[in-house]
Amino acid sequence: MKLSRLLSVLSEKTITGAQDLEILGVVYDPLRVQHGFLYAAINIYTQLDKIELPDGHPFVNDAIKAGAVAVILQQDMPVPPEVVKIVVPDSRLALALIAAEFYNHPARVFKLIGITGTNGKTTTTHVIESLLMTRFRVGLIGTLYYKINGRICQSKDTTPEPPDLEDIFTHMKDEKCDYCAMEVSSHGVDFHRVAGLDYDAGVWTNLTQDHLDWHKTMENYRNAKLRWFASLKTDKYVAVNIDDPSAHYFLDAARAHKVTFGLHNKADVTAKNYVLSGAGTEFTLVTPRGSINIRALLRGEFNLYNMLAAVATIIHTPLTLEDIKAGLEKNIIVAGRFQPVERGQKFSVIIDYAHTPDGMVKVLAAARAMKPARIITVFGCGGDRDRTKRPQMAATVEEQSDYFIITEDNPRTEDTKQIMNDIVEGLKNKKGGNYEIIYSRHDAIKHAIEMAKPGDLVLVAGKGHESTQTFKEHTIHFNDYEVADEILQKMMKDQG
Repeated sequence: MKLSRLLSVLSEKTITGAQDLEILGVVYDPLRVQHGFLYAAINIYTQLDKIELPDGHPFVNDAIKAGAVAVILQQDMPVPPEVVKIVVPDSRLALALIAAEFYNHPARVFKLIGITGTNGKTTTTHVIESLLMTRFRVGLIGTLYYKINGRICQSKDTTPEPPDLEDIFTHMKDEKCDYCAMEVSSHGVDFHRVAGLDYDAGVWTNLTQDHLDWHKTMENYRNAKLRWFASLKTDKYVAVNIDDPSAHYFLDAARAHKVTFGLHNKADVTAKNYVLSGAGTEFTLVTPRGSINIRALLRGEFNLYNMLAAVATIIHTPLTLEDIKAGLEKNIIVAGRFQPVERGQKFSVIIDYAHTPDGMVKVLAAARAMKPARIITVFGCGGDRDRTKRPQMAATVEEQSDYFIITEDNPRTEDTKQIMNDIVEGLKNKKGGNYEIIYSRHDAIKHAIEMAKPGDLVLVAGKGHESTQTFKEHTIHFNDYEVADEILQKMMKDQG
């Protein structure tokens, strides 16, 4: 594609060099540059707990040596005369607009649904996928992976960088998807990863404390989500959790048609006569199009909210109530989201991603609803992240658990002892006999499982689906589900 066509989508730019070049690829990673490519120098930050490159500008010369024929810069700097230089106010925004143009806007072929909020994005995305797949071909993009018509493919970010995102959209277009449900993170909004995309519908699940290491204040965090929510056009649809204290911000910001969902305030989509149990959730789904009885396998009140969010988001589509019932009653498995580990043991083991104060409250409430004899919780907090949530999480775990083990999460570059001290500060009884500290996460999970008795529930919280554990000098393979499963297998084998 001609460079001139790509640059036509940018309203502000200063160009040095000819614009009739043929561009063969658009990248932000200097290691991906090939001959004939355009390289955009951005700050590369991922939500997978690592910074690959804090700034792409120092790698411009490496990109040019690798074959880049044009470069997008946010900071002006000298480049060889044969290389076209494009200086823009925001290289991330430019990258998003140019990537969409380079890939010929594949997302315009299907309907795009966005899911934002602090908790519930991943599960709600999977529920929407399940609902839509009763009648349509569906793509999914999120924290765990991306999927095309049920086929799982690996991805790196909750909301991928624009060239990666447009490449995924292209595959979905080629496989004739009718819809794509994707998580929209606050980082994705701040970093312009979703700039220029036209969403058919969006949903906001809730707002609680998270990511303050990046956003600094809850207002900044909320505003990132509000900017995306407000971008949906007047002929589109948005679903809002009417029970959340921040609902009025999102209702006021939205220009699109609004559909509310909730359990405690008057809502367009709600559940009546709901029963939460270890087997799942039974309820009467009430919508503007009628009511229907549901027996879902997803457990916990927080998952009931996720189901209501999904229904409210797609209620304007051609799906019937019978389609919705079928979608909700499927076995929707989301790795690391209240995921049971079962090897025939006489107690429950649950893996969950809860890593915020609100997330911990909700997952422990769901665990309590299963009426276990005791709840034994294993948890920690990530390093180099918001320290203020550590004592809050500890207070919840102390209140709602019969016994708990504080352990490592992802320490990253932070001193593990400092993280532990921050957690312990939130305890009422710091010297009580109902908890202990075990630094090794593997040993902590093993100890919790070994001390469990028939009827108990072991909750391993914080890392969920994650397959690595990050320390200051190294990263190891570590998955809570795999560790618990291995321990249980050995235990059951030893018991004969």
